[in-house]
Amino acid sequence: MKFLVDVIHNESQKELSDLGNEVQKRIHKLQNPSDCKTAKKLVCKFPYCGLGCQHHHIGNCLLAALGTNRVMLVDYSSVSYPGIQKVFLPLSDTCSMEDLPKQVDEWKGDLQENYEHIQVVKLDLTHEGSANTRFKGLTIPKFLEEKVEFLHDDPNMWWIGQVMGYLLRPSPWISVRVQQIKRKLNLNHPYVSIHVRRTDKLIEEARKFEIEEYMDPVVAWYDSQVGNVCNYTRRVYVASDDLASVIPDARNKYPNYDFVYNAVDDKKLLKDMKQTVESRQAGDELVALACDLMILSQSDYFVGTYSSNVGRLVTQLMHSSSDATFRSRSIDWRMTYHRGLPLTYRAVEDFSGGKGELSFFAGETIVLTSSVEFPSYKGFGRNEAGQEGSFPMYKVEQMLTFVQYLALNDTF
Repeated sequence: MKFLVDVIHNESQKELSDLGNEVQKRIHKLQNPSDCKTAKKLVCKFPYCGLGCQHHHIGNCLLAALGTNRVMLVDYSSVSYPGIQKVFLPLSDTCSMEDLPKQVDEWKGDLQENYEHIQVVKLDLTHEGSANTRFKGLTIPKFLEEKVEFLHDDPNMWWIGQVMGYLLRPSPWISVRVQQIKRKLNLNHPYVSIHVRRTDKLIEEARKFEIEEYMDPVVAWYDSQVGNVCNYTRRVYVASDDLASVIPDARNKYPNYDFVYNAVDDKKLLKDMKQTVESRQAGDELVALACDLMILSQSDYFVGTYSSNVGRLVTQLMHSSSDATFRSRSIDWRMTYHRGLPLTYRAVEDFSGGKGELSFFAGETIVLTSSVEFPSYKGFGRNEAGQEGSFPMYKVEQMLTFVQYLALNDTF
């Protein structure tokens, strides 16, 4: 019986891999027209922010470009990481910002009349009132409808993973450096990774989580995977903007775990790695962050916070190559996508809620209205009558939204 299950799983993974390869080919084809001068283009301008934040913005632009069948070009003039184009592969090998006219009109969205006849439009994401488009996070291309829903537990995550996987293809020298770091740290599979976000994130956006909150799921994962195997090193790769306090704290409280990180030695760690926002945006820090991103996403299990753009980005990248539904864990928010559709569910059973809970009937639509710090088995949302409250997630199933993306409109 186990053999049969393994065969079915392997076949499904192969189909999923083939489907991902096809999507990557189509994105590459759109981004590399044979004649850039005649190709329609969408120029992406985004606000000054960190690596994870800016790539979620660029991801929104790529979704719009795929939806409208336009080459996406990115305006890096005010980017927070000047070396970004050296760290990741070019988004296009045949088009560049130099191919654009001096004056480019701002795109008002796909409901704008006759916009399809304009050769170059600009999507400006520096303000909230920018273009409203159907092509956004939590919409899936129509051509995937008959495939991905049967091959992946979370089709939305798989599709966003494909988009982020294209945007964050590491340059060859970054891939080499990642392998060098992993060899130096004896980071062999299976290994777990955690991303501990502190510093400026704690000012307004998130609360501080202690190391125990990250390690509880790590301990549970290792217990389930290796049990009491003797002489097995439980190794945890740590990425953080506060390594100087996180590493000693983790080693003191979990002496049976081997905590490793991307740094030269402990002296450098204690002296230099109390990172600031400014230092993270310097060239060397960008390389370190890019390596962290790859090592985190290549781990067998990841624990982080989805209030962090990097935490969400790591999980999305994990989904780009496989079904990582049970390989990542957020200790605060549910997965969200900036400027995307709200998470929507369909009730599969009636639920009569108590105080503070949301009641609904089978077949009713529930919109998730809060992603913040609810356990995985509980959600908080609004029913069709406009009432809000918490509800058990096992009473609902996620609804998927499929949209006709023009660059992906033929069948697989």
